[in-house]
Amino acid sequence: MEIRLSIGFRGSVRRRQFLEGVGSVGAGALLGGAAAGASACSSAPSLVLVGGRNIDAATIDADPVALLPAGVVVLAYADLQALYQTPMGGDITTFISNFVPIGPESNFVPARDTTKFYGGIYAMQGVDFCAVTQGKFDVAAIQRAADARAASPSGAPLVKTRYADSDIYTVQNLGFVLVTPNTMLSGNEIGMRRALDRLRQTSISRSIPRWMIETTETRGANLAFAGDFGADSIMAADPTGGVQSKPTPSASPALPAIDAASQTFPFLAGLRAVRGVGNFASPGLNVAGTLTYESEERAQAGGEALRNLASLNPFMNLLLAFGVGASLPTPQIARSGRDVAFTEPIDQRLLRAGLGALIAATHR
Repeated sequence: MEIRLSIGFRGSVRRRQFLEGVGSVGAGALLGGAAAGASACSSAPSLVLVGGRNIDAATIDADPVALLPAGVVVLAYADLQALYQTPMGGDITTFISNFVPIGPESNFVPARDTTKFYGGIYAMQGVDFCAVTQGKFDVAAIQRAADARAASPSGAPLVKTRYADSDIYTVQNLGFVLVTPNTMLSGNEIGMRRALDRLRQTSISRSIPRWMIETTETRGANLAFAGDFGADSIMAADPTGGVQSKPTPSASPALPAIDAASQTFPFLAGLRAVRGVGNFASPGLNVAGTLTYESEERAQAGGEALRNLASLNPFMNLLLAFGVGASLPTPQIARSGRDVAFTEPIDQRLLRAGLGALIAATHR
């Protein structure tokens, strides 16, 4: 099975193979398969209150991206079942448990009960986060476990609040909301509240730019991401498949953060959009993507900086200093106009070290 990514070069969409020479992407290398025995959904609600009226929960489940608020800066997708089959599966389970700290009495096992993840990073009141996780959830058991933990002075400091006819459970501003037996919201409180506000509208429709969603729908990808840093018109295709417009600089709440981060990561200077896909084949994660800059000059400089990322990245040097035992290889780079295409294989040891740092951060 091949992973391909559509990338706009000079007003046309070309189908390019990016993982050649990076790692095996044959069908036998793609790890997949669903976990057996998802939990039963006892006492599961079949209706969701939307805009003052009850609608079938299946309507929400059929289009989870529609729950994500408008104004997304970065959109990410992950095939959780494929991820759980890798050596990183245990780390992902630990990470999810930080958002849903409800214990075994909840009948919730992330590796068994979750299948897909769609997450958005926002700049609503600082850096905010909202995600939709799909799977099968024992609603009654999870609510009992969460209520018991929230009422108990011992254990995790779980807080229960009521908002938009839904119960929000949080630990230090991070938490979850059960929307249906198959769809769960998570994130920080601002992000979750903005998602629940969408249930107050008369109808729910997607508010994420189409090009970002199409990136997450790339066939064969276990992972996908798209970032809009002032270029929400990117990849706007006409009925024939041609590209109508390219990114143009515009106001974006992410621009100050991008400018600040470029002091440490020079390849971010002038960046206006990013999109990419990946799989969990050897050596851990193979990523193929494109960076789009505000000018060709910025793209030229950004490509050179990206090529030298392994030697410039202080985080990578820190990992090497602590004996992780793996380094970030030089990415393959190809530039055309304002676009810089890249491929990068990432060792699973580096990924697990990064996840460990993220897990530690959520405990602060």
